[in-house]
Amino acid sequence: MPISHTNCTPYLSATLFHTDKADPVLAGKLRSAIANTLGDAEGRASRPVARQITTPFPRKLTAAGLDVCWFHYSEQRAPPWYTANDLTDTYHQIVVICRKGKLLSISFSDTGARSTVMRAIANADTGPFLRLKHFSPAEIEAAFVENRVRTLWLSGVHRRLVIKPDAKVLSGLELESALDPLGDQSYYFSSIRSTSGNENLAVDGWPVVIGASPRQGRIWIGPTRSWDEFTGRMALILDQAAEKTAGPLPAAPSIPILAQASPGMAGVQQPYDMAVIVPELSLAGIDPHDGEERWLQQFSDAARFEVEPQQGSPNFEADVFWGDEKLGRLAYQFEERAGSALRLSVQKREWEEAGEHQQALFDICRNADYLTIYFDTGHTFSRGQFYKTQFRDARFADWRWVNMDGFNVRQEKPVDRRRFAIENLGNDDDDSLFGLVARHWPDLEGRRAPAGWLVCDDGAMESADFIYFDDTLATPQLTLIHVKGSHSEGGGLSVSDYEVVVGQAVKNLRHIDRGLLAEKLEANKNTQLRDAVWRDGERQQNRDGVLAALAAAGSNMEKTVVVLQPRVRRSMYDDIRGRMDGGDRPSAEIRRMLQLDALLLGARLDCFALGARFVVIADDDN
Repeated sequence: MPISHTNCTPYLSATLFHTDKADPVLAGKLRSAIANTLGDAEGRASRPVARQITTPFPRKLTAAGLDVCWFHYSEQRAPPWYTANDLTDTYHQIVVICRKGKLLSISFSDTGARSTVMRAIANADTGPFLRLKHFSPAEIEAAFVENRVRTLWLSGVHRRLVIKPDAKVLSGLELESALDPLGDQSYYFSSIRSTSGNENLAVDGWPVVIGASPRQGRIWIGPTRSWDEFTGRMALILDQAAEKTAGPLPAAPSIPILAQASPGMAGVQQPYDMAVIVPELSLAGIDPHDGEERWLQQFSDAARFEVEPQQGSPNFEADVFWGDEKLGRLAYQFEERAGSALRLSVQKREWEEAGEHQQALFDICRNADYLTIYFDTGHTFSRGQFYKTQFRDARFADWRWVNMDGFNVRQEKPVDRRRFAIENLGNDDDDSLFGLVARHWPDLEGRRAPAGWLVCDDGAMESADFIYFDDTLATPQLTLIHVKGSHSEGGGLSVSDYEVVVGQAVKNLRHIDRGLLAEKLEANKNTQLRDAVWRDGERQQNRDGVLAALAAAGSNMEKTVVVLQPRVRRSMYDDIRGRMDGGDRPSAEIRRMLQLDALLLGARLDCFALGARFVVIADDDN
């Protein structure tokens, strides 16, 4: 039955649009189009929905200088936890359209309905939807992202790492001052809440905090206490939007530390990885009652993609896996449309149509809002937009250069038919990188005989590949050594080679604590590595001696974490640094060096937090 607007207190959340002209009847036409769209969508829902739309009286309102049209509808559907249809819940929802001049807002109490209508507006080829132009991300940022940032929803543009979140949510008083210039530079914000300087929006003298999702063209403030408060605030929002977007938009990004959107797709190529990442389902516009949410959560945790790029292009094909099960092969193609808008089209190359939930999984894999795609050019595609990290020229300097002639930089450890030949580790003919450490640590440069305690702890749940401990010094030394073979002998700079081993080093940082390390070595003392222990180069029968030495040592010791990875060669390093110092324009190698600097500086900060140095050993081919 009809309800009165005077009893409505909608949550103030609105998607903003420009209109082609100040038309007083447009709001009414949009109301009819939205109602028809929601009625059509009823039959396409994943589970049966009975929706009844009620047109209120009067059909049009004028409030706070706004033309306002609204309607209420009810839905009946089975509870999300129940698979049959003999139980139903009733939900009541409201849609409000407000127009002032050539600006217009649409508010939905239901995020699923908003998503359905936004898709209809984006794909419209006739009717009143064609008269709407979505507020651009730059316009939303210019109008509503201000200082004193209170909340940030961040999504990563970096390769997925075990030591770095895909996405995170931060809250505080002034987050623009609290961001980490190195650690956070590989994230962009998908949504933000900042303190408004609009005194007219203040409540009881307190400034209001406005939320914004630039890619969605949406802002929100929160609950309202009356219809008049809702319409009054909406009028102020549209006034602010008109004022802030009337002239040229600011050229500088609102938060310079974070990754920035790239206009178009110039220079984007060589995709190498892909993931399903949806950090905040509510902001992604997913109906919490829709069955798609369940599949999205389950699939995003287990999805795996093997990407095959097209040379010189951002396009690619990918084999799609759910865990170890291959679902099929899809082709992804980007198209740049008018106004730098991007369209991602997805075609099936192979797909098992008869499999359970195959259509739902295909829908997820082709939804640009759910996909994050990583490119070797430093770009990331996320939520319909390319982003690029502006890596700062902050340089990692703690390199230790070791001539590795005579050792196989691609051979990590001695093997016998793919088996780790522990019995050969450290022998005179062991030319692996493990052999270099076992035969000469700590003097790799001079290749003198080893000194102190050295323990190999390689394997599952390791503390490090090697633990070095010298208790003969005035200040004992404890070093965790992580070794990784190069994937190429003489190839170019590769950040991914370092991401793996640096991730292992940071993940195992807790073992720099003497007590935790002793517990770990004690727990593994009866494994096949029990005699992979040396004292001044002499192999021991077990770990008893080093465990006793650790137990006797005090807590005052010099701690170091070492990564040995020969992929960076001294000649390569000097050449790239020389070009950077000479002011060369960023090339692929310079971009990779900046990425590597950021990775290593982040690891060094983690080590410093636990009182340890961080050193990287690479190949001195000079």
